[in-house]
Amino acid sequence: MEDEYFIADDCASLVRQAGYRVAGPFCSIDDARPHLADACGALVDVNVNGTSSYGLIDDLLKMGTPIALYTGYDKSNLPERFAHIPVVTKPRGCAEALEVLCEQIGSAGKGEARRYQRPIRA
Repeated sequence: MEDEYFIADDCASLVRQAGYRVAGPFCSIDDARPHLADACGALVDVNVNGTSSYGLIDDLLKMGTPIALYTGYDKSNLPERFAHIPVVTKPRGCAEALEVLCEQIGSAGKGEARRYQRPIRA
């Protein structure tokens, strides 16, 4: 989920190249929420169009969905409950964020079996 069009488009292209189906990209939390159950993983910006995505992140965690945060926020500024979530801080590239997310998906056992079948959020 990303509100900056060019970043979202770049991330979506990289996700497709990695062999995943993209649901999104979504530029609002309300747009993304109905699609959470289908995700094998999620790249999430912490602030989307001025709205905190903390509630969405909480929902993804409850569902056991692997997450990587791709955000301009430093990890030290995030709530303690998200301390275990990997953070790739902008302006580092989306390729790095995707690599981190793919590691999370693999660690959760949701990688190859779901690849090509389930959408990944960008």
